[in-house]
Amino acid sequence: MNKMIVASILVVILVTLGVFMHQRNGQREVHLEAIRWADNRPRLIAQDSVNKLLKVVLSDSASAFKSGLNLRNIEQTLNQNAWVEDAQSYVFIDGGIGVHVTSKLPIVRIEGDSSYYIDASGVPFPLSKNESVVVPIFYGNPTAEQRLLLIDAIQKTAQDAFMSDHVVAYEWLPEGLALEPRQETYQIVLGTPNQLEQKFKKYKAFYAKMQDSTVLKTYKKVNLSFHGQVVCSK
Repeated sequence: MNKMIVASILVVILVTLGVFMHQRNGQREVHLEAIRWADNRPRLIAQDSVNKLLKVVLSDSASAFKSGLNLRNIEQTLNQNAWVEDAQSYVFIDGGIGVHVTSKLPIVRIEGDSSYYIDASGVPFPLSKNESVVVPIFYGNPTAEQRLLLIDAIQKTAQDAFMSDHVVAYEWLPEGLALEPRQETYQIVLGTPNQLEQKFKKYKAFYAKMQDSTVLKTYKKVNLSFHGQVVCSK
């Protein structure tokens, strides 16, 4: 009987202690502790900007304590930023807030009526003063459909070691999509951006044969849109 009473008292003490610790933990004041960045992504948004956004969220919270903190509000605020692809937040046991930020990854830089980046989904977002990313350039004002075709062409170009290093810019001509090769004065006309593997193979064979020729410098366009042919124009 005495053992049962002692056990009951211990249970009550443990439950009371647990409730007390839970309440005390919930009353810890929150503070910014850590901002971590995804690897292999540019820091398009400055850390100071992230700090300011987090401080705004905390100041707008109903409570400055851990128990009243809404992590979803923090994530939603950061995810609304033009340069953030994804943000995850977490709380340390001492009340510190940590966030993991994944910046957007530019695929191409547009230089037209305005300058901006495009991501892998074809979605435009502004250039960053915090970091400039070296990516291919597109000259002009692509439509939404052209942006998707452009992204597909750039990604396939990146899969070819020679073409990835050889091509530095893109442009949409009346004949179709054109590429600007490094250290050459002509444009490579793809036409409709399909069957790119075959077109690249055809161009590489042409370039290997002609790269040391002075005639190559006289061309303005090297057209790959014709089946089985490379048509050059001056």
